[in-house]
Amino acid sequence: MKILLSLLLIAITLFARADLDEYAQKMGFERDYYTALAKAKKLHRPLMLVVTKAECPWCDRLEDRTLANEKVHKRLQKEVVVVLVYKNFDEGEYPGEKFPAPFSPRTFFIDPATQKTLFIINGYVKPDTFLENLDVLP
Repeated sequence: MKILLSLLLIAITLFARADLDEYAQKMGFERDYYTALAKAKKLHRPLMLVVTKAECPWCDRLEDRTLANEKVHKRLQKEVVVVLVYKNFDEGEYPGEKFPAPFSPRTFFIDPATQKTLFIINGYVKPDTFLENLDVLP
């Protein structure tokens, strides 16, 4: 029984990661924190780290309704470098201790030079509210 459960969890993990990989590629977002950090430094833009979870309806809403919104997406492409990570599956691939996510989704805006948090958006927010938050970026 334990083996069957382990295999099921591995399958879910692989599908979840592939799902986020596909979404990130479609949207022009990064999936590797350190690649995104280097890109943000080079472009002199804040890094936007979105920590999500598999099977999280609020994460799906953030991706499908807010980040995919035409106005939001255009601003993100011009103003920040976006990286998407899965809280449970990408541990060790980004500095989770610096950017704790006790719930999902959680969006961090980070100064790429210092890796200090500029501000945080907790949970799902509608596109208009998200755009208002982008207005306060330095």
